[in-house]
Amino acid sequence: MPLIYLVLGLSLFCFSYKIWSSVFCFVIAIVWYFIYPQWEKRHYVNHYRRFIKENYQNRFGKSTILEFTDVLIKVRDPVSEGSVLITELEEINEIPTSIFIKIKTGQSFILPKQEIINITTVRNRLKEIAVSLNITYHFYDKWEWK
Repeated sequence: MPLIYLVLGLSLFCFSYKIWSSVFCFVIAIVWYFIYPQWEKRHYVNHYRRFIKENYQNRFGKSTILEFTDVLIKVRDPVSEGSVLITELEEINEIPTSIFIKIKTGQSFILPKQEIINITTVRNRLKEIAVSLNITYHFYDKWEWK
């Protein structure tokens, strides 16, 4: 959009000699370029916070236990219990605050590092699984929320 306003301002200035209209378009382009990304970021953050609060409010503060066996990942929480075959893992991604275990169905296990008692053991086990399944284990040490 800023590019469209910039082109419109240039065309108004070059072909119609409407200086105030072109200045107006230039100002809109500059404001849009610098202000809109900040507004959009805040809008999406608030949107997803409301969505998560509305749809997952009963899951906050409850412990979930993940157990890695040679064949399965067993998941237990106060309400349910389930398992996923290890062969269904697609990739493992690690950022400074969390580990994401992506499953072929598109879902992911999100492991917050501050809640894991022995992070080194978990990380080593996940790396072993990644090597044995020939899937990628990405470590993004400089990743940050923007």
